Amino acid sequence: MNEPLVVASWPSVPVEIVRAAGFRAVFARGASGPTPTADRHLEPRIFPGRLRHLVESALTGRLSHAAHIVIPRTSDTDYKCFLYLREFVRSGVIPTLPPVILFDLLQSGGAEVRAYDAARTGALFDELSSASDRRPSVDSLKLEIARANQARAAARGLVAFRRSVPRVTGAELFPLLAAFWDLEPERYVAAVKSATSAFAKRSALSGPRVLLAGAPVDGPELHHAIESHGAVVVAEVGPWGHGAAGDDDVRVDDDPFLAVADKYRTDAIGARTPAASLRRHIEQMLDDVDAVVVSLPPEDAVFGWDYPVLRDMLRARGLPHVCLRGDQYQAPTPQDHAALDAMVAAASRLQETRHG
Repeated sequence: MNEPLVVASWPSVPVEIVRAAGFRAVFARGASGPTPTADRHLEPRIFPGRLRHLVESALTGRLSHAAHIVIPRTSDTDYKCFLYLREFVRSGVIPTLPPVILFDLLQSGGAEVRAYDAARTGALFDELSSASDRRPSVDSLKLEIARANQARAAARGLVAFRRSVPRVTGAELFPLLAAFWDLEPERYVAAVKSATSAFAKRSALSGPRVLLAGAPVDGPELHHAIESHGAVVVAEVGPWGHGAAGDDDVRVDDDPFLAVADKYRTDAIGARTPAASLRRHIEQMLDDVDAVVVSLPPEDAVFGWDYPVLRDMLRARGLPHVCLRGDQYQAPTPQDHAALDAMVAAASRLQETRHG
């Protein structure tokens, strides 16, 4: 593919900025396949699968056609990945690599943070634009904001098929929601329109409704495992599924850099999302579920610290839950399946009590 692209490690890099600068956005995702080259340079049980595969692609030359690699500073491991990639180039481990940019989006509060994030967003736009064969402008960014907002509206329409009375499984819907980040808005809207026409004809699903929390997943493997026990995953905490569009659009106003920065600072769920903000976000989602699965993979060094508070929150609401501590891309253990089966049975009883 000859289309110029920018590779990013997490969806806190604004797609509107990348597209307005003249590039297609591609976001790193994990997979079940091996990463032998990256494994020779990265410590085990520290880097999530998406970063191991990103480094594998960098070390084996599969990113040579990218215009830039953008690493947002939204987790310690992303920042370490940025440093590793720069060191690989400096030390000659990688002969050539596209320029690697660190995007420092802060997620704390305060007027000075808003101004800083807007400035960093504008700087990212300028740096990407300098490598483009276009002449991007502020008007280009406003156009991309409007296009992305159309895709967000379509994604929110998809989410509606899992609210209250779900009509589609999480395993089926998750890839459609995640495609928001990679597909051009018009293609995304067309794909969603086709899917929703089919979904609207379906009967309601009867299984207990499950929230997938903990470390955000970027693939549907855990959805398949959970739903194999008769449940329906109706929401995920993270940017790939339920949170792909968020509740609000990006404002279209006189300062598009501030508008984009505001949206991504508040919506980009990840390792550096303020704990209080994340808890409020989860608490709002609990009103519409019967059980919760908490993913805490081996490389997690953040979300496990929040688990005791989440556990107490679930106990107070009487919601059954299970912690899965394996790799999201690997099949759950027999013990995991036994725990899921017991959780779904308890959730089914709760569902019957609450909804008849």
